Amino acid sequence: MLGSIFCLMAFNQMAFAQVTTDVEPNHDRKKIGLVLSGGGAKGAAHIGVIEVLEANRIPVDIVTGTSMGAYVGGMYAMGLDATEVKNRTFGADWEGGYKERVGRNDLVLRRKQQNDDYQLHTDLGISLEGEFKSKPGAFQGQGMAVLLRSLTHNLPTLKSFDDLAIPYRSVATDIAKVQPVVLDSGHLATTMQASMTVPGALKPVIWNNKQLVDGGVVNNMPVDVAKSLGADVIIAVDLRDPLLPESDLNSALNIISQLTTFMTNSNTDHQISLMKEGDVYLQPDVAFMTAPDFDKMELAYQAGKNVARASLPQLLPYQLSEEDYIAYIKAKQDRRSRLSSRPAYYIDNIVLDNHTLLSDQALLALLDLPVDRVISTEELEKAVERLHAQDNFSRITYFIDQKGDENVLNLDVTEKSWGPGYLNFKFSFEDDFTNRSDFSFGAQYIYTDLTDRGGEWKLEWEIGSWKKVNTEFYFPIDYKQEYFTAFGLGWNNEIRKFTAGNDSFSTLEPGLFNFETQYEDVNTFAEIGWNIRPWSALKVGYQGQRGDVTLIDSDGTKEKYTAYGPYIAATHDTLDSYYFPSAGLLVDARFGHSQTSSQVGSNEADDKTFYYDINLMKPFSYDRHTVSALVKTGGSDSNELLPIYVQDLGGLFNLSGYHRYELNGRYRAFGALIYRYRWIDNDFGIFSTPIYLGGSLEQGGVWNDKSDISWNSAITAGSVYIGIDSPIGPVYLGYGLADGKESSVYFSLGGSFK
Repeated sequence: MLGSIFCLMAFNQMAFAQVTTDVEPNHDRKKIGLVLSGGGAKGAAHIGVIEVLEANRIPVDIVTGTSMGAYVGGMYAMGLDATEVKNRTFGADWEGGYKERVGRNDLVLRRKQQNDDYQLHTDLGISLEGEFKSKPGAFQGQGMAVLLRSLTHNLPTLKSFDDLAIPYRSVATDIAKVQPVVLDSGHLATTMQASMTVPGALKPVIWNNKQLVDGGVVNNMPVDVAKSLGADVIIAVDLRDPLLPESDLNSALNIISQLTTFMTNSNTDHQISLMKEGDVYLQPDVAFMTAPDFDKMELAYQAGKNVARASLPQLLPYQLSEEDYIAYIKAKQDRRSRLSSRPAYYIDNIVLDNHTLLSDQALLALLDLPVDRVISTEELEKAVERLHAQDNFSRITYFIDQKGDENVLNLDVTEKSWGPGYLNFKFSFEDDFTNRSDFSFGAQYIYTDLTDRGGEWKLEWEIGSWKKVNTEFYFPIDYKQEYFTAFGLGWNNEIRKFTAGNDSFSTLEPGLFNFETQYEDVNTFAEIGWNIRPWSALKVGYQGQRGDVTLIDSDGTKEKYTAYGPYIAATHDTLDSYYFPSAGLLVDARFGHSQTSSQVGSNEADDKTFYYDINLMKPFSYDRHTVSALVKTGGSDSNELLPIYVQDLGGLFNLSGYHRYELNGRYRAFGALIYRYRWIDNDFGIFSTPIYLGGSLEQGGVWNDKSDISWNSAITAGSVYIGIDSPIGPVYLGYGLADGKESSVYFSLGGSFK
């Protein structure tokens, strides 16, 4: 501890000396080039090497790097010392750099609702002619672009990387020609990303009309580039992977890995052959980890320090005197001070590089970023995130270009190349092991950009216990997509059970008290709406439906009906997850007035019906504990024998103990408190599958007559469960118990059935 304090005091004295001394750097000494190879998380070893160089007053005059070496080298070239580079690097969420989509709470409301119902978000590109379109990479690089901009503090473009505190170059691969490309100017974060873009995993970076990927394919340790910049002495750090033993070459992936390692090591061996006597070659011992092991960066950092310390006999001949090193640091910090990396910029203009089917006006309106004012980096990133929340773009990048006295924000917006038609799926399965199994499989096709304002067509198809086909057209009225119109058509087929304790259904069939029905209808709607905020909307519309209700296992008794009339609906949704929420609020309400007509045999009824449906969910979280309050209520005052606007309960967390949709009626009231404990995180970086333990307390019921609604007639229920938030939707294994000794064991996979 005391040693650390003395070191800190010495560093402060050195920093003070940097400001006060007038000693000029020694320009006659040999120029030292630091060459850093690629290696993913192993690149933390580079920081350890740099720390030893600084501790021993060994200067660096030129930096070149590939892949993770391009990142570390670029950070050091900005003028940061080893401690600053380490703090930023170790504090970064590298695994988050591979997360492409914004979180659910950041998606626009329309996308939330689409994704919640069709939770298998495959995002497959399918044209209207049925042609499949492949993605250019498993990940599109949006998350990595955001991360690197943050780490470089949004440094504006440079005409030459010679203008950095230390002259710098990174190396990428032109994948079309499989040739090295030396990046010597432009936006530092983008050139870093180009050099780090793993082929096949990440979408190539476009630079000067070239498609660039990781430079490790052709030049993983660019000694030749450092020499071309005038380096007299090379300090090269090689993070190569060893070849796999023959016993491990038992899978296609391992064989491909072996070939990639051989190619990378071969081009590195060529670079080593360019080194001469007096150059220093360092190979940290990082064989214990692989490129994605970001949780082992501290060990890699120590490995870098160890190999540099062990090589001090070769390094110390290049040590400067204290006086010369102070002059070197001062000159480097002077150059760093000229770089305009700062948390906010005055933006004079925005220039769009629009690679979408939307108009420039639409993109600028969605960006919602007025110019001729100071804009913080945080505000810029939020604007980009706001645009990305449309979920139509593969990558949105920007850089600040200083042209004379103006700061120009250059925004590059690229639409998904496999669009504009996307196919997603849903799969749901539930079995209560006693009475009923329910399953549902469905597909959702969304065709975007029908208009330059972002019009869409949606088609949904579902088979299983319940069946439906729906189609909808959605047209924003203004470029900001604040106001919209929509219209659609649908067909539904549902099986529902009714139970009566009196002869209220005797008109249908004498003595009938428990029966199943099949609801089948065709419906249509047209509406106009206001997106109040990205997470809130208000809609006013007109809907109509025509259908019939058939009594199953009867002599064909059927109720035919029609209903049409206006409605108003409002939604506010800021939940961070629909199935396992820990924050936010969901309020969804719909009120309507319909002219209804029904007929059973010779019995006809006409009525003017008011109906309503209100749902509320609010989670409360502390540490790993969450309690969600859930309220559902709905009903209609129509007088048809079987309700058109039917309300249901049953299933896990929906009056546990009963099977799904077992209770149906004209009115519903339900409340629940659902507890959840996050037991196991299962965080795999790119995705996570947390496991939860919990239970619920529930109270509610369904009624056919409004006069029957009472607390005393409501049913009390509860459950215990284990849940998994999996990539294919929620998975539950639970047990429910309700009044009257109704109980069920549940296993469910996937989302809702409605």
